[in-house]
Amino acid sequence: MKLLAQFVRRVSVPLLAGTLLASAAWAQKDEKFPNRTIKIIVPFTPGGTTDVMARAIGQKLNDYWGQPVIVENKPGAAGWLGITAMAKSPADGYTIGVTISSIIYAKSLYTKLPFDIANDFEAVSMLSRSAIGLVVPAQFPADNLQDFIAHLRKNPGKYSYGSFGQGTTAHIFGETLNRGARIDQVHVPFKGAMPIVTDLLGGQLTSAFLDVATIKPFVQSGKLKVLAFSGTQRVAAFPNTPTFAEAGYKGFEPVGFFQVLAPAKTPKDIVRKLSDGIAKAVNSDDLKTRIQDMGLEVGGSTPEELATAIKVDGDIFDRAIKAANIQLDQN
Repeated sequence: MKLLAQFVRRVSVPLLAGTLLASAAWAQKDEKFPNRTIKIIVPFTPGGTTDVMARAIGQKLNDYWGQPVIVENKPGAAGWLGITAMAKSPADGYTIGVTISSIIYAKSLYTKLPFDIANDFEAVSMLSRSAIGLVVPAQFPADNLQDFIAHLRKNPGKYSYGSFGQGTTAHIFGETLNRGARIDQVHVPFKGAMPIVTDLLGGQLTSAFLDVATIKPFVQSGKLKVLAFSGTQRVAAFPNTPTFAEAGYKGFEPVGFFQVLAPAKTPKDIVRKLSDGIAKAVNSDDLKTRIQDMGLEVGGSTPEELATAIKVDGDIFDRAIKAANIQLDQN
């Protein structure tokens, strides 16, 4: 028995040491992020701006790091299905999500949500920003916001505005303008930008709140007029169009933005590496040009800058939603 015990000790100690060394080597290898496929979840259908942005970013990160980056579209439930799946993924940086800024004020609209914006996510980077413009048909008898408001006050109950749907940024802005300017445009929700533009051009709709990328070609061709933009500074593509703030109306400071989020508790060094890679991607010559051609402002923010934008804009929208008494139920 003594000989057997000695044999076991002689064999076990080297084996244990070898196992520990192998584990340490594997752990060291695993710390080198990334060393396997990264998945980007897009909570909308393929082909939209969010999807296009995610795929362009993914290709750049693949080029930079030599690891596959795949995009998985998980549409449904106003985008909550995909973004919830991302939040519940392992917090290791290998599953991230690209979404729009509406997530930041969802808590103010819905009584029940499958996620908590404050606790379920890590801010990674803001990809791009886009002001929201108030547009009217070219033949509308007003060329600026003041004349537009004056005309509607003289004709109460006759006009309507379009948005992407209940609870969207455009809907909140529409009700904010109704209250601030003491007008009563009726909200008409649509399922997409092109149906809104079609009804504007056809005269079935008075005005609409739309992003720069959508309205740019129609304004340039003289089919639509843009009266004001959200945000705190003028849009580069429309330097002569004032912001709502310049026209004397508060509550329109936020702009829409595309953002990258990761599951909560993703290690800070991995979040930083993702953020740095994304900033490099969106500021590369070809992708930067594509983003600007869409009428968007190029981003590439730090995690801290995105976290601040989420907090500041979320508070503004929260006040606007409460003031307009907008409340939605998630089915």
